Amino acid sequence: MESTIFCPKCGKQSAGDKFCRSCGTHLVPVSEALSDTEQPGAITGKRRGRTTFGIFNSAVVSNTGRSLNGHSALTVLGQVKIDLTAEALPPGETKIRVYTILGDATVLVPDDVGIRVTGISLLATLQVRGQKIHNGIDFDEYVSPDYEESLRRLHVDVGTLLGELKIKKS
Repeated sequence: MESTIFCPKCGKQSAGDKFCRSCGTHLVPVSEALSDTEQPGAITGKRRGRTTFGIFNSAVVSNTGRSLNGHSALTVLGQVKIDLTAEALPPGETKIRVYTILGDATVLVPDDVGIRVTGISLLATLQVRGQKIHNGIDFDEYVSPDYEESLRRLHVDVGTLLGELKIKKS
């Protein structure tokens, strides 16, 4: 059975094609990412550095059985939830990238993890553990007071346009 996907560039529906018939975008990487699912909306995998897509839908990724260091999440008119509470983060810094365009991303983090957020946001909202750290244009950096002393640290590199990022306790 061929799967139906939507082109991440133009949003047109495609039924098993290698390229979008409307704009020509190569759809095989999108199709491969979507076929590696445990349940609807949950993208999983065993390799480091994977990307989770929330394009016109919702996606969930967890650190169960794997490191998410180097992982990226992209939302376009969708939602992504990154759960880093399933297993303890390794000592040192774990870095993830989150990009939202008219989308929302939530990162669940254990209490003992120091948080650093860097990047840019345009007309977007960024919250860390319930505290609004940015609402508008030109975000640069946020570092939690306990970041340097924490055994486990999370660095989130952000790019948001008309979106929302929440980093919160589980």
